[in-house]
Amino acid sequence: MAKANGINKKLLAKKDMNFFAEFTANAAKQARLLGYGIVVGVLVVVVVLAFIIAFVIRNSIKKNEINALKELLESPDYASLEHDADVLKAELTEMENNYYALTQMRRDVDLIDAAPTDLPDIMAKCIPNDSFISTYAVTSAELTITGHTFTYYSPVDMVNMLNASDVFTARPIITIKREDPDDDEDITVEDLAAGKATINAINNYYQFEISGTLVSNVHISVTRYAEGEDVITLGGIDTVDVRAGNTYSIEGVDKYKYAGTNYELSRIFVNGSEVDAASLAKVIETGTYTDVGRGNYDIKFYYAVATAAEEPAEG
Repeated sequence: MAKANGINKKLLAKKDMNFFAEFTANAAKQARLLGYGIVVGVLVVVVVLAFIIAFVIRNSIKKNEINALKELLESPDYASLEHDADVLKAELTEMENNYYALTQMRRDVDLIDAAPTDLPDIMAKCIPNDSFISTYAVTSAELTITGHTFTYYSPVDMVNMLNASDVFTARPIITIKREDPDDDEDITVEDLAAGKATINAINNYYQFEISGTLVSNVHISVTRYAEGEDVITLGGIDTVDVRAGNTYSIEGVDKYKYAGTNYELSRIFVNGSEVDAASLAKVIETGTYTDVGRGNYDIKFYYAVATAAEEPAEG
């Protein structure tokens, strides 16, 4: 019985030793973890303090810069800056108005076409042998020729030769009328006796008149406007010369950039008439305005301030 009690005491002592050893190991582990936690906490505090110090320094620097900028703006050199800006804005507006007026005068000059200098020489080469020209007149782009001929079809031949020399844009109007010498009531016996008049012995000749439009350029005037509280011009008037009857295109009209502001096309007027919505939508989609040069056109593009960030062509 005593032996049994001795064995139990040894086992109990061994268990106690294992417990204390395990307890000591766990305590040491917890101590290490606590040390790591303290170190990490100290590092976090250091980092936070570093950020706070950096922020304070940066904030102080910014305040100093702001104060320096305020002092600079309040200095005499900048005291009249706003007034000078208003003066420059007024000068710019006046210059833009002058530029627009100059381009308008230039357009008026471009609309006046001079007659071809070689036109008399061309007509002289195209007169049939049995015909002669009494008068010719050039009004704007119209040419009118009057004369006489002994053959009914000679004026037609003359027009064909003129067209072969590229004189008319289309076949002109030809008027041919037979004249009878006996119908001349202005000739009197006294005029014949005094030698002031003669009797035309040829009893079959014709008077003709040829009238048509000369081959020339038509002029397309392009003006851009910004819509808002006040409609203002975006630059001057651009004039495009187009051969009469030819197709022309104006590129990049859907968007426009002027004085740093982006605009988008909103309306189009041609000779005072607004372009319909379907045609406007097509121009906006393609970015190109296309037409045929049938005459002098005045085209006005109206723009609204753009909302998209896309960069249009600079005006």
